Order: sequence, then structure tokens, then C-alpha cells
Amino acid sequence: MSKTARILLWRVAPLAAVLSMMAAACGSDSSEPVTEPASQPAQQQETETTSPPEEPGQAETPADETPADDAPADTASEAAPATTAAPAETGTATDEPPATTVPSRIVRIGVAFPDLEAFAVLNPEFGIGDPEAQALAVVDQWIREGLLPAGIGVELVFGKYNIISDSAKLGVCTAFAQDSDVFAAVSSVSFTVGAECLATRFQIPVIDADGAPPSLYQRGAPWFFTLRADHAKHLRSYAQWAIDNGLFNNRVGMYYETRLDEGVEAMRELVAAAGLEIVSETATSGEGVGSPEDPIAVQRFIVDGVEVALPLVGGSSLAGVLGFSESQGYRPVYLSTDYGEQTADVQAKTLPAEQFDGAMAVTMKRAGEIAAGMVNEEAEVCLSNYERYSGTDIERRAPESGEFASILRTCDLLSLVLAGLHGAAADLTRENFVAALETSGDFTPAGVAPGSFGPGDHSLVDHYRAIQWDAGCPCWVAVSDFIPMAGRDS
Repeated sequence: MSKTARILLWRVAPLAAVLSMMAAACGSDSSEPVTEPASQPAQQQETETTSPPEEPGQAETPADETPADDAPADTASEAAPATTAAPAETGTATDEPPATTVPSRIVRIGVAFPDLEAFAVLNPEFGIGDPEAQALAVVDQWIREGLLPAGIGVELVFGKYNIISDSAKLGVCTAFAQDSDVFAAVSSVSFTVGAECLATRFQIPVIDADGAPPSLYQRGAPWFFTLRADHAKHLRSYAQWAIDNGLFNNRVGMYYETRLDEGVEAMRELVAAAGLEIVSETATSGEGVGSPEDPIAVQRFIVDGVEVALPLVGGSSLAGVLGFSESQGYRPVYLSTDYGEQTADVQAKTLPAEQFDGAMAVTMKRAGEIAAGMVNEEAEVCLSNYERYSGTDIERRAPESGEFASILRTCDLLSLVLAGLHGAAADLTRENFVAALETSGDFTPAGVAPGSFGPGDHSLVDHYRAIQWDAGCPCWVAVSDFIPMAGRDS
């Protein structure tokens, strides 16, 4: 269970104030010490898939249990009778929020995040900090700045999953839906299986961090949303950038995971339409840590004379490819991408510098901005708020840490939730929450490129940029502005 008591968070706020803050509703510039909100105490919940709950009478759902077909009813619950509280002295500066109104509706929001403790033991830089505190900091800011819709309260429910276990992710899905009865959910990296479960089995709105195959948006409609672009839009843009920059004038080889099949097919069509070809292809399932196909792909690249390699695989397989290539004295040009978190500094730092130095990548994230000296106002607002809430200093430096990226991702996901709550506040149902997201307009996130949702497009990001790996840093460096992605299929 959670290490802290649950907090029900509420605030009466003018809609105009929220709309003006939406691009940066992730934090505050304040560096004041943490203060307790002037609201009635309650408790937050945490969903665990590896140990039974502490409360008697609450049965654990096995991680691999198939959920029931029937979706639960709308879950914004009724709260206690309304009361108000005012500051002791009017006209006096105080860190405490002003008058508080008990909400008439309490909305449970699921927050799923990966358990990376084992990775952090091997390399502390793989740690993502405290995801629970990161989420609570965002909602605490909603209270302090009066950003929640009038009469609506938020209760966060946490679920931690093993990043390489589909059954653990399905367990979080089941617990969110059946035990916690969440109204909507957000999820971090590598949770796609769990997000699909929430959308397709339980009809619960979910905003996942990762992109997905186009068919998943159709199967999960209208409940499934993502921060990043869908696989087809992503890989078409990836190939278009390579073509525009003359990389396909060389011999190009591709090593890809089969879960990217739909995106890879869209990329093949774009390449063929340009009168070009991919001369060498190897596929892998992407299951587990590394793959037996890693050295096979390299051998094929060598035999086929590949000069530019497209490694559309996870980080462990990419490390295997580069390591085997170095042992063979083979050094192609690598064109990387966000898939498998290849564009995270902490990931790329583990790769052989002699192979990867100078590699180019196409990213939908705001990676490389610090190293390039770019200003990210949305990130600064988000980070400053977390520092105020947690009392922890977060370094703004290259290379960027896993915690740095996790804080920004949490701000982005929950800011979208806030937009949905406001758009649906007059009649808060899941259907209206979805419609509100689809009409929420342009969004400038802290951690990913700008974008918007629409009725036919549930992947947010519309832009991407080029970055380059500098092994001397070691970090990614942004080398272009954001440009529109190649197409917007859903």
C-alpha cells in the first residue's frame, strides 16, 4: 500500500484561469517549502500486483486473470456534504490556499508507472525518482492555484508494474478497473498492453505515454489516447526525414520488432513511393532482454553492404547490435528513434561510444534541448513545482536523468486529464471526458513535442525534430527546430 495517507484534492476555479495555464499547468515557479493543503484529510490508494492488499476483505486480483467482459459504471463518486474553510486573516500573505469547498464529485484517476528498482541498482541513473510524489505534486498545484473545476475532487490511485511483464501490466489494469473503479487513467512507458486492457475490456479512458499501432486506436476507440504519435505516423516521419537528408542515397538496412509491423509497412510504402528501397531487413519478437536475432541482423547488414542502419528495437537489442558490430569491425551510420527509449540520455550512454558517437535520431520528445541551450518554459514550471512540493532539487543539465524525464512526462499526462475534466465538468461522464480531450485544442507539453487530439486522431504529438548523439557529453543534442510530422493517420 501507499507510503502516505490519501489526499482528496479539490478547488473551485474559473475556467478562464485554467485555459490560460493549460500549456504549463504542471507546476509553479515558487521555491517555498512544502505546506499541507488546507483541506480535509483523506487517503491516496496504491495498486500492487505482486503482493496482497493490506486491508482485510479486499481480495487481490491475480496479474494474469482475464477481466470480466462487463465494464463498470461511471465512477465519479459522491462525497461528503459541502463545507468551506477560510484563512485565519484576510489580506495577509500566506502559503496556505484560500477558501476550500468540499467537492460534490470525487473522481478517481489511475496512475500506472514502471518498477525500475532492479535497473536502478545496476545503474542509479536508470531510476525515475518517486512517481507517486511526482503525480501528487501536480495535483497539489491544481489545489494551490485553483485549477480544478468547481465541485470536482481528484483521488489518485497508483499502480506499479514490471516493465517486461505483460501479466503484471494486465494485473494493474484489472486492479484499476475492478478494485479501484477508476474514472480514467494515465500510464508511463512500456504499459501498452495494460492501456489496451483498460480501453478495450473496461471502456475506461486512458492516456498512455507511448505510441501504438494504428489498429489499437481503432480497437480501443474512443477510450484509448497516447502522448506520442502512432507507429505509422512516427515511422513515416522517421523515413521522410532520412530521405530528405539524403540518407537513403546509401544502402539502408532495417532491424525491427514485429510489434512495429503496421508502422514498418507504412514506412515501406513511403520509401517505395519515393523510388527507393531498404536492401536488408531482419525481424525479431522483441521479447525479453536482448534477442538471438541481434547478431543475425548485423551479419545480414555486412553481407548486404548496409551503410545506414535503422535499429527499430529495444535498448538491450540495440546494445547487442552495436557490440557485435564493433567485434566485427563494422561501423554503419545509425539513425535512431524514440522506440525503446533510444533517445533517452540514460539509455544511449550505455552504448559503445566508438559505434554510436555522432549517430542521428528523430524524436517526438524535447530531448536534447538542455544540451543545445534551448529554453523550455513548460519544463521549468513543471520542475519548479515538483521541487517546491518535494523539497528536492532537480538538476537542469545534460545528460538528462531518468527522474528528470519522468517528472516532465507526469506533468504532461496529468495536464491532459485536467483539460478533460474541465471540458466535461458540466456533465462529468467518461463519454464527455473523451469528447473534451478530442476538442481541447493545441497543447504545448513539457516533455514531448506540440500537438493536439481530434475525433479521428487520439495520438497527441504532431511534430518531431532531429537530435545527434555527442559521446563526449555524453548526451543527445537538439540540432533542428520542431517540424510537422509526415501525415496524421489515426
